[in-house]
Amino acid sequence: MAQSRWNEHNGRTGQLHFKAIKARITARHYAPHRVKRVSAMPAHLCAITIYPIKSTAPINLSRSAVTATGLAFDRQLVLCNDQGKFLTARTHPALLAVKSALLPNGLLISAPGVEPLRLDYSQLGSQYDEINVWKDQIHARNGGAQAQQWFTDYLQQPCKLYLFDQQSDRPVSGHPDHQVAFADGYPLLLISQASLADLNQRCQSTVLMEQMRPNLVIDQCDTYAEDSWKRIRLGDVEFEVVKPCGRCILTTTDPTTLTRNPGREPLSVLKRYRKGSDGEAHFGQNLIALNSGIVSLNDPLEILETREPEHYQSAP
Repeated sequence: MAQSRWNEHNGRTGQLHFKAIKARITARHYAPHRVKRVSAMPAHLCAITIYPIKSTAPINLSRSAVTATGLAFDRQLVLCNDQGKFLTARTHPALLAVKSALLPNGLLISAPGVEPLRLDYSQLGSQYDEINVWKDQIHARNGGAQAQQWFTDYLQQPCKLYLFDQQSDRPVSGHPDHQVAFADGYPLLLISQASLADLNQRCQSTVLMEQMRPNLVIDQCDTYAEDSWKRIRLGDVEFEVVKPCGRCILTTTDPTTLTRNPGREPLSVLKRYRKGSDGEAHFGQNLIALNSGIVSLNDPLEILETREPEHYQSAP
């Protein structure tokens, strides 16, 4: 059923076509995030976030299209070194200070100490290279000489910018009918406000939601309720909750100061009470979308199917 839905909505499973997205999505879908005071609401979507360039600063949205690779424009760009290996804020925390603004056909990119860069997708040319993101080799569009020089100057090391477009292909592991762009492994990450609040009660330092880098945040649900969801609906879109998200060292970096927490919080804390059978600290749930559509702030959460959550044994 998921295959036929993608064929109906996208023409080819996993294809992210810029012209189709541009025709469908208007600037009103990407209005600045304005928080409304809502009392006694049921569980609902309270934040929608994209990261146009992998490992850089987020953009908070009031609504977004959901495409074959997740939220439109999310992690469609990635930086690579001169060997074609991807770069992230795990080793280059200065990337967290790189901000993007959506333009009709590209991005306006800014960072401390450098002049802004206007990236126009239509001017990128036709060069494609094979790059590596984790174990995946991806046919990606070269971002051009101007972007290469801008990021090389900013990071003080040779690097290139790459775009995941309609000629790129990266099936989701275990779900070959679904695509992921340059996110680590899955198209979307969901976290609840209640779960973050519980984590903060256990940590000595305040943990920001931005450190956890979700795409979708749910409010007014029980703590770790997302662990037991199997299929949900938000707005027009039905999602499959695939697996818990194993967290990495990036969660310990303050996105404002760009410094790592000396006690490695929250990762060290998560390992004490959320360590999975795979040995990783779990926080949040990875999703795939089963159809295209629009999600908006305050969309009610519909739980279509549940599952037995993973049981965690607290460390001594």
